[in-house]
Amino acid sequence: MKFFQNLSIKNKLVVIVLTVTLSVIGLGFTVMVTMNINTFENDLLNSTKTTGDFLADACSMPLFLGQGYEREVTDEMDKLNIQATIENAVIYNNAGVEFARYERAGSPRLAPPELHKEGYKELKGNYLHLWRPIFLKNERVGTLYIRASRTILNEKINRYLKTMSISLLVLIFLAYILAVRAQGVISEPILNLARVTGDIKETGDYSVRVRKTGEDEIGVLYTGFNNMLEQIHLREKQRDEAEAEQRRLMAELADKNKELEQVVYVTSHDLRSPLVNIQGFSKELAYSVDELSALLQTQAEETPSRVKEKLALIIEGDIPDSLKFILSSTAKMDSLLSGLLKLSRVGHAAVSFANIDMNELISEIHNAFEFHLKEAGVVFKAANLPPCFGNDVELNQVFSNLLGNALKYLDRGRPGKISITAQRQHQREGDSVLYCVEDNGIGIAPEHQKKVFEIFHRLHPEDTQGEGLGLAIVHKIVSRHNGKVWVESEPGKGSRFHVSLPAARKLEPGSDGSDGANDFTLVGPDR
Repeated sequence: MKFFQNLSIKNKLVVIVLTVTLSVIGLGFTVMVTMNINTFENDLLNSTKTTGDFLADACSMPLFLGQGYEREVTDEMDKLNIQATIENAVIYNNAGVEFARYERAGSPRLAPPELHKEGYKELKGNYLHLWRPIFLKNERVGTLYIRASRTILNEKINRYLKTMSISLLVLIFLAYILAVRAQGVISEPILNLARVTGDIKETGDYSVRVRKTGEDEIGVLYTGFNNMLEQIHLREKQRDEAEAEQRRLMAELADKNKELEQVVYVTSHDLRSPLVNIQGFSKELAYSVDELSALLQTQAEETPSRVKEKLALIIEGDIPDSLKFILSSTAKMDSLLSGLLKLSRVGHAAVSFANIDMNELISEIHNAFEFHLKEAGVVFKAANLPPCFGNDVELNQVFSNLLGNALKYLDRGRPGKISITAQRQHQREGDSVLYCVEDNGIGIAPEHQKKVFEIFHRLHPEDTQGEGLGLAIVHKIVSRHNGKVWVESEPGKGSRFHVSLPAARKLEPGSDGSDGANDFTLVGPDR
């Protein structure tokens, strides 16, 4: 059955037509041959019975007269020589005694058969045996036995079977030729459809159509196929237009982003010059105030008391407070501009990506933060981390920012705990590693969790320092690595920052272990 399923539709049609045709022809030939063989056998029987009838009628009187008339019966029986199928014949009198016998020359002598007084026929072996009663004026006078050979009949049947076999082979050949020619009526339209499908697969041109040749089921199939191609072509055209529009919008967005980044960069860079001037001249003004205050002290006797009090209030109160606010604001603006410059540079520099030993990278970050961790009394743990694929400098910045945030938002009411864990993930788009930076700090309210990665967003600006750019930079770097970053947090219990990064392209043996052999722990002093 599997072999038949793997045949081409052309060969399948030929096989089906031949199977049906040969089944019908075979059945017809079987019925015809069987009927004709029965006819041949009946012809032998009928001709033998007719000969026996004539012989019985001719021998009835001599047989009735009895002894002395055997010669007449023998002469009549010798006439059986003209009947090629009859080999032996015996006439019995009414008492069952052999009266006369006929033996064809060359035939084996007949052993006396069992006498059947009634009419009886039997096909046994290669012979037909026939018994016939002999009557004279309705009075039975004896019995005739004839043995006819089937040799001639068998030769006739063999010739007939040979002729019919040759005819059958000729019909099978003709049926095959007709099946091969006729199958094209069905297979050619289907094969044409298959060729068109193959051409479309190779060229991707959905504008072609198949030419409808009839209104049968194949015609309906052609109509449906053409309609499908038309729909695909239309959707392909719409897709191409949408992709072209998308490319245009992406190019426009890229230009806008480039312009915006350029504006941010230029603005941040250029604003630093006037800030430096403001800071410098504010300090000069502070020096001038100090000189003026000193001068006022030296000229105290010559200055009227009212003027002295008023100048003292201005020089020692109003101007220093104003300078304090100016310097504080310029420092804040300088910090913001530095953060903007840092954010604008992310993604611009050409960086190389490679497999990164995260245990080594986290160890370097831990060493950099070791003093702050001990000072805050924080227990820091890092499990044996699987490697990832990325840029070590940028990922150092990512995890440094996350660790710095965890330190910044510790809950001062309980000992701090910070841990970094990881697990490999198998996905259809490729393996990745999910890192988790977890702390037991103050946590993040649900309404702020989606905003923490926005630029300039800060949770507690009055209690902590910073510009709100750290997590925005983290998000930008992770996105550049084709990764994801998100936060899970509960106020009062802590936060978990998840960072998904591509797994290392080729892992070194043993680098993906999780037995904790490379874990390191730092416990700060009791507070």
